[in-house]
Amino acid sequence: EAAMATSHAATAGASMADADGGPAAIPPCSGTADATPFGLQGLITRGEMHLVCSCLEAAEVADLLCTSACIAESQDRVAIWRGYFVLRWGSEQGATHSTEVRVMRSWIDDAWPRPWPLAVGFCGARSSLDHLFWFLPFMRVMLFIEKPARAPPPPLPPPTTWQIVCRVRTQPHGAARFARCFVCDVMEVAPPGPAPQHFRQRWARPCSGCPRLAHRSCLERMLGSCMCASKLKCEDGQCPSLRCAGCGQEYSVTNRFPESLLELLGATVIEWRWVLRRLLVMFLFLMWLHSLADYYSMLGGIGREIRVLMIMTACMMSISVSQRFHVGVQMIWHTPNRWHYLKLFVVIALLAYLASLRVFEPARWAGAVTQWPWLSVLHAAHSVMYGSVIGTVALSTISWLYVVTASGLIFCFWKTSLRVPTVADVGNSPNRLLRKSSSKCGLCQLGLCLDNTGM
Repeated sequence: EAAMATSHAATAGASMADADGGPAAIPPCSGTADATPFGLQGLITRGEMHLVCSCLEAAEVADLLCTSACIAESQDRVAIWRGYFVLRWGSEQGATHSTEVRVMRSWIDDAWPRPWPLAVGFCGARSSLDHLFWFLPFMRVMLFIEKPARAPPPPLPPPTTWQIVCRVRTQPHGAARFARCFVCDVMEVAPPGPAPQHFRQRWARPCSGCPRLAHRSCLERMLGSCMCASKLKCEDGQCPSLRCAGCGQEYSVTNRFPESLLELLGATVIEWRWVLRRLLVMFLFLMWLHSLADYYSMLGGIGREIRVLMIMTACMMSISVSQRFHVGVQMIWHTPNRWHYLKLFVVIALLAYLASLRVFEPARWAGAVTQWPWLSVLHAAHSVMYGSVIGTVALSTISWLYVVTASGLIFCFWKTSLRVPTVADVGNSPNRLLRKSSSKCGLCQLGLCLDNTGM
């Protein structure tokens, strides 16, 4: 009797929906043709199961499908869950029965760019220290604290995927976790954790007149195709060959940071003039340091150790006189983040002086002890450390730490000084995948984010 009543109610609802041009247009699920007319399988055969489930919550639909032995095939469950979502919330994202859905288990579901060890400095950096010292995220990967994704995780079964999608949508603020790309027709469900740093944006809203969203990678493929086909350069932040299909508005073009080694090398080749300027400044500092070392007769017995120290120091000095460094300091100087630069200056200066103890022999500055007796204690300690095995290991470790630290700073300024063209995201969106926040951004704390346009 309950099945008959449900069938009559569903039939009446289907007739009313047909008259209004509504949900009756949803295609029916698969089923046997000889099913009983008033059984649950018969309802599925006639497509009336969608109308029955539209009056239920997601948990109730799950209970109904679990207790219905006649719906054992996977394609039936997929059709029911997909039709249930499209019928109730399809108009929000423009989702249809052909829309592909993905449930993101984490913000790093995508595989890291190859080769993945060299992508640690791009994808593994989360804090300001990770950006400054590339070996910190690399050590987390080597110690298996973090496991980089070398390949995307296997997809969930389609029935499970659509069931999760429906359950997430019924949660409070669940709609903010959905985004559908109008280019590839893929709808993604964001994970419940915090979003990544805002300069690594996965989604974008390219048109201010349309609420449609798209993957940034899909928009960049469109941008690259248009620029290669027409051989046009986007001027004044506009790309004339890339327009919105809905309102015809031109998409704005902006820049982002390189996110892989290949992108960084490509951007370096494009900005070859900037590279030459920086190398010229570094060469001038290197010649100045070389003349000082030659004046004090330190090159004869030292060899390549002092030369490596001078090259790294010249690179650091070149960064310190760059426009980007000065703009970054001015941006954060009146904020609590200025202590990052002050602490960094103390660390670099301390490592530089300690590394000099490794490359300078105690006998080279023994004459200074006769002029300034207060240096005798430091000279004695240097002699003991330089002559013992433990001291030699300690000084060598400090020298390597200085080289690694300096290389991290050089890499940080290198990857943040160059840009890659991309389609701009216009306006703020309530969608969680587009929400921008710079309060926890490591590069914003250093004054080296995208708003610092100095080079």
